[in-house]
Amino acid sequence: MSDMRRAMRRRVLTSIGGLAAATLAPAVCATARAGSPDDRFEAIDLAAPPPPALRRALDPLRGRAVLVNFWATWCEPCRTEMPALVSLDEAEPAIALVTVAVADRMDEVRRFFADHLVDPIVVADPEQVISRAWDVSYLPTTLLLDAAHQPRLRVRGEIDWHTDAVRARIRAFAGRSPAHA
Repeated sequence: MSDMRRAMRRRVLTSIGGLAAATLAPAVCATARAGSPDDRFEAIDLAAPPPPALRRALDPLRGRAVLVNFWATWCEPCRTEMPALVSLDEAEPAIALVTVAVADRMDEVRRFFADHLVDPIVVADPEQVISRAWDVSYLPTTLLLDAAHQPRLRVRGEIDWHTDAVRARIRAFAGRSPAHA
């Protein structure tokens, strides 16, 4: 077998492997769970700093609480909750929204946002570097970062960001100092 054929074969196999990994992970695309929406917030304390791509998106948002939403265009619950997240971002000036497109194609991400006439901050995570660093194994997953950008709360799965209980929880969280979040 010639060197060129070997190189082409390796390239094809690598492409197939990457495509398979992107379509299979994260393993779960979670739907809404039962119970009070306010019960869905889990306290967390992640020691890992934001990976560089996410840190670049967070730097201009210093001093503000941030919702970091891990999602994908191929995840139906993610697509369903995104308009409510964007609406929350627009309605609450003390909170910023950063979306992390997990194992997704950026042309699909841009098309989704253009179709919905929204323009949130988007960080690409095609190889799931950010997802792995912050232990995200379900989509959608949203982390609430305090004003110092430390992850404090997590919601796994779809949630209705329009409900009064959820918005009150977010407002209360955004109003706290990092030491009290």
